[in-house]
Amino acid sequence: MKWIDIGKRPKKLVFKNLILDENSQFYKELINNLDKNFIANLGHSTFLIQIEGLRILTDPFLSPHILGVKRKKPALLPKLVPKPDFIVISHAHYDHLDLKTLKQFDKSIPVIIPDKTKAVVKPLGFKEIIEVPHFKDFKTRNIEIIALPVQHNKGRSLLYPNTQTNSYIINVGNTTLYFAGDTGYFDKFKEYGKSFNIDYAFLPIGGFEPRVLLQKVHMNPEEAVKTFKDLNAKYLVPIHFDTFHTIPKNLKKERALERLNKKLREEKLTERAIIVEPNSLKKINITI
Repeated sequence: MKWIDIGKRPKKLVFKNLILDENSQFYKELINNLDKNFIANLGHSTFLIQIEGLRILTDPFLSPHILGVKRKKPALLPKLVPKPDFIVISHAHYDHLDLKTLKQFDKSIPVIIPDKTKAVVKPLGFKEIIEVPHFKDFKTRNIEIIALPVQHNKGRSLLYPNTQTNSYIINVGNTTLYFAGDTGYFDKFKEYGKSFNIDYAFLPIGGFEPRVLLQKVHMNPEEAVKTFKDLNAKYLVPIHFDTFHTIPKNLKKERALERLNKKLREEKLTERAIIVEPNSLKKINITI
C-alpha cells in the first residue's frame, strides 16, 4: 500500500518578492543611520524624514498591492519601519491612506490628517487623530504643521465622499519642509513661496498619464520644477514615482525621473535636487 501525505503544507507568501524584511539592505541602512538626519524613500509618497531630533512618516502605503495593482518596487514590512514621532497624511486616496499599513503602527503615534477624514482612521484605534483644516495649524513640542490647499480631487469612496486634500508646511526647529502629497500645478504655489521660507520641497513627479485625464490633479516633472521655482525652496525632493501606477504600463511610459533630471539640467538646478529613489535614503545636512 502506498501512503499519501495529507498533512498541512506551509503557506506560500504570495507577494514575497514585493516585501523587504530585516535581511534587506534597505532595512540595514535605515538602522545604521538612526543617529543621522536623513530622507528615506519607502516608495510612492511614503517618506521617513528624520530631522532635528524628530521622525516623520508621510502617506504610509506599504502594502504589496492596491486594488489588485502590484507594486513595481518592494515594500519594507511596516513593523520594521523605525517608529515615527508623527504620521502625516495628505489625503484619503487609497495609495496615500492605506488602512492595512496604518493599522500596523503603534497606536500612540499622533496621526495628522485633513478635514473630514477622521471617520476613515478612527476604527484603527489611534489615541491622537488630529484633523487640520486648510490654513489651520497643529503645534506641539518643536514641530508646527500648517495645512494648505492643493489642486487635487477630494473624497475616498462613496462612504467618504468629502474627505479633504492637504499639503503641509512642516516646521521642525529651524528647518521648514513642504510636503505636497498629490497635486496638479496651480498658481497658489507662488503665494506659498512668498509666505514661507521653505528648505525642502517634497513634490510629486509621477502618475500623470494619461495626461488628458490627469493634468489638473497630477503634475508632471516639468511642472514640478516650475512649482519648485514658485515655492522658492532651497531643495527639491521628488516623490510619487517609480513604485506603481493604476495603469502599470504607464510607469515606464512616463519616464518621470529621466524627465525630471533633463529639466533640472536645462534649468541649471541639478545641484538643488535631492533625488532619493525608492528603498534608499540620503543623509542631509540641515545647516543650510
